Amino acid sequence: MAMGTNLDGLAYWSSAMPVLDLMKSASVWLPQAEGVYDTGEAIAQDRNGWPLLPVDAAMRRYRTLLVNILHDNPAALPAERYVVLYEGHGAITAVDVDGARVLSRIDGELHVSAGRGGSLYLRIDADGEGRDPIRNIRVVRADYLPLYRAGLTFDPEFLERIKSFHALRFMDWMNSNALFAPIGGPLTDEAAIERAPQLDWADRPRPTSMRWGEGSRGVPVEAMVELANRTGAEPWFTMPVNASDDYVRGFASYVHAQLRPDLKVHVELSNEVWNWIFPQARYARARARAIFGPDGDGLEWYGMRAAQVGMIWKRAFGEAEKRGLRSGRVAMVFGTQFGWRGLEATGLETRHWRDGNGRPMHAADYFDEYAITGYYDGTMNVDDAVPIVQSWWKDEDGGYGRAIAELNERITDFNAPLYQYHAGRARAHGLRLVSYESGFGEYTPISQHANQPYTDFLAKLQRRPEFKALETANYSAFAQAGGSLFMNFGIIGTPSKWGNWSALETIRQTGSPRYDALMTWLRLHPPSSARGPAIAYADARIALGGTQGETFTGTAHGYDVLVGGSGNDRFFAGRGSGSRIDGGGGHDMLVLPERRTSYRFQAQPSQAVVQVIGPTGVQSLTRISNVRFSDGALIDLARLVSEDRNDRLVGVKRVAGVSAPEQAGP
Repeated sequence: MAMGTNLDGLAYWSSAMPVLDLMKSASVWLPQAEGVYDTGEAIAQDRNGWPLLPVDAAMRRYRTLLVNILHDNPAALPAERYVVLYEGHGAITAVDVDGARVLSRIDGELHVSAGRGGSLYLRIDADGEGRDPIRNIRVVRADYLPLYRAGLTFDPEFLERIKSFHALRFMDWMNSNALFAPIGGPLTDEAAIERAPQLDWADRPRPTSMRWGEGSRGVPVEAMVELANRTGAEPWFTMPVNASDDYVRGFASYVHAQLRPDLKVHVELSNEVWNWIFPQARYARARARAIFGPDGDGLEWYGMRAAQVGMIWKRAFGEAEKRGLRSGRVAMVFGTQFGWRGLEATGLETRHWRDGNGRPMHAADYFDEYAITGYYDGTMNVDDAVPIVQSWWKDEDGGYGRAIAELNERITDFNAPLYQYHAGRARAHGLRLVSYESGFGEYTPISQHANQPYTDFLAKLQRRPEFKALETANYSAFAQAGGSLFMNFGIIGTPSKWGNWSALETIRQTGSPRYDALMTWLRLHPPSSARGPAIAYADARIALGGTQGETFTGTAHGYDVLVGGSGNDRFFAGRGSGSRIDGGGGHDMLVLPERRTSYRFQAQPSQAVVQVIGPTGVQSLTRISNVRFSDGALIDLARLVSEDRNDRLVGVKRVAGVSAPEQAGP
């Protein structure tokens, strides 16, 4: 059984801190006036979320705009140094809170120190200067700036924590439990949710968006594919419930073109469309009634639409729309509720769905995976359990022993039989059994939210060493039922009254009983792969050099980020595509595994980046002095670029190492 994880959502308080540019996880802009933290006024913004210069200065109260970069975040390092890059003109500063301050300033760049508790806030003048407002703000830890400038999006510590997983589910990153129209924020009005228009590919989140976190449209596909490529994990995308065919087609086409060829992809329509807590359930019901009549069932619409989404994805990958005997790269996921036996039938059988010729269509024929949750919970998160749990606290061990015994019994008596039930339903439809979320599912009952000892008991409980065996028992029960992929829910997040969802509590933590259980399973149960264990699930290399000359070696699958230091460094290029190699300072050399005739060197318009186009794809170079080829030839990079540019200008085509003149044009 393979093992994957969901990723916790981006926010300025999130202890996962996954991205190098902390502006992507920052708060919304807060309009401020003298003595007023938030005036509550609307702020005109461009399509990427950067404030526009206001035209009604006399009619508004706010004069400055504040953004929380890091606030109340247990993973934020005290007095850490950051570089703030920006475009435009106007006043921008770090707010003097808890000792935060500006260290130095030049046009377009601030060096700042966070507060003693790690918090950092930026403030800009709402009036700006002229017609060139402050925009494109990026906030990067000073020591990581070379990696960021070399094209890396993600914090190396975050990559280290997740690199072993076989799959990554992006449900929270895609903000799947919110519903968006083409313009504006999340829809909350019931009528607006039911009438929500479809999203086209042009409405997607963009890499240039100011924010990717809470309340935004989510993380762009470009960043999610980059993460999959760098970790070697299969991405699991949850498509917007109101995505049009155009949106789905554009998304699938991008993934097909950019995802590492050794990786599969899991595709799901939204998340828990059966769950009335979320707007996608109300949207599905409205669509079902519009298509199937006033008694239309939202879950039947979900099955139909998810199958249609799967068809589009498989066409984009050149695969058969219907599930066949041989698996392709695209696995279309059908999700259902874990504890409600029989609920799955409506979405799988789709009794009212007909094709254009009136023939019945069965959604189950277009799915590959049947997904459920695998939480062990239900004994401590309801009001009736409160007096029982509090009575345990009188035990010599504080009640932890009885709590763990209850959870273990829950796995044996509740989870395991349901795993077997759903395994049977999956087999009946020819589908693989997977989980989409799983783990420790207890949280503080609503009636006890003011009872801090109750919240503390649950947080301390999941830190107990016995939890490693408890987690493993749950994995094993799922595997024994025939589960092929087990997806942990949170990977890095802070415990609270809302739950203890994540295996690690901060990015700085390297182990815990729950995380150690995941890593042990991954080590002891490597999944088989038709693509070969040497390539599948292998992570890229991220390296940052020091002051001495060093040797860096790329990987077989590419997508490495190798940044030299101030010494004379040597880089041995891997055989994969998508890598970025930056020499840093000194006199640096790239070593390529083939002869000169196997490569083309092409400068980008900025002249700062040179692309090396070779047998295994494209790699990008900056600050490299010369290149050594397999036959020993050592040539200046500038000369290689010049040679290939001149060849193109005179119409010479290089084929297999032989220059063949083409007929000159007019």
